[in-house]
Formats: sequence, structure tokens, C-alpha cells
Amino acid sequence: MGGRWTFTGRVDPADDPTDVVLEVGPGPANLRRFDARLPVARALLTAGPVAITTADIPDIDEICVRFTATNRSGSSSSSPLCFPHDLPTIAPPGAPTVEIDERWAATAGEWTFSARVDPEGSPTDVVMELGPGPASAGTFDTRVPAAQDMTEPAKLTISTRDIPDSDEICVRFTATNAVGAASSEPMCVSSSGATTSP
Repeated sequence: MGGRWTFTGRVDPADDPTDVVLEVGPGPANLRRFDARLPVARALLTAGPVAITTADIPDIDEICVRFTATNRSGSSSSSPLCFPHDLPTIAPPGAPTVEIDERWAATAGEWTFSARVDPEGSPTDVVMELGPGPASAGTFDTRVPAAQDMTEPAKLTISTRDIPDSDEICVRFTATNAVGAASSEPMCVSSSGATTSP
């Protein structure tokens, strides 16, 4: 943060005054080369956490660091931690996206519809909404829960018998998260004649 890096670890001096340094060097991890030693603690006697905040981190593609503790009995080091200097930026959460599948099925009074939902990084609730047509003026009076707190993109397939009494049925999926809400394009189908979509 602000060009300064903070590293934490834990050291047990085993009742012997112990000096601790942070060793810094270029990656990759198997190179095992540490060019710089930054003081962290001197004559440490009590087991517990250690931390260092420093701006002395080289601007190279990959950096490796480790803590090394030394006392009269010898030295030991933590496993190297390697990371890129320029950490990737995580995209902020966004409003979900929803796309309805034009394929559907109706068998023995049960209707099945599908949609593809991307939560865009925020827990998302999804409902399937149905109502009578016509397509030019569809309404959506019935809500069937499809998913709750979904966090990964997925295809949802929902079946229901709660179908409006109408010659034409309109359906859409609506997804809502903390950022916003989005609905798929409505799809309207005849309530009689066909048992599956083309």
C-alpha cells in the first residue's frame, strides 16, 4: 500500500536471544538467491509474531522473501514467498448479467426453462418470472426461485407447473446482487401445441 510492503511471520527463539531478518531477492522460488537482508528484530526472546513494513522491495517481475532467524544454536528460514511486484487489480463487483436459453420443454403440465447467469463477483439471487402474453405486453406475476447467493457463472434450469392460464406464456429470469439487478430478454411461447422448443 502506497509503495510500502508489510510481511508477517512467527518466530520461536527457543529461549535463546535471536535476531530476525527479512531476506529479499529475485524469483523464481527455486533460484534461492536473497540479495538483501532487512532487520526485523534483535535479541528476540519471546515466541510470537514478527512483522516488517518496508519500501525496500525491488521493482522486478518476481520477488521472493523469507524470514531468517539466527541465534547461538544456528539459523532457520521460512519457506520463500514469491509474488509479482505489480499485483493484478481485482475487478470490482458488478451488476449480474442474464441470458435466457431459447430452448424450453413442456411435458405433462411441467414447463422447463433455462438461463445463463454471471454474478459478476457478488452473491446473486435469481428468480424465474412468468406471466400471460401477448409478447408485446407481457406481464410477470409469478416468481419462482431459481438460485440464492450464487457466486460463479452457471446455467440454471428450472421447472414449474405454476403456469398462467393464457394462450401465450412469457418468461424471463431476473438476477439481483448488491450492485444492481438485471433481467433477461422476455421469451413468449404458445401454451398449447408444442411439447418442446424447436
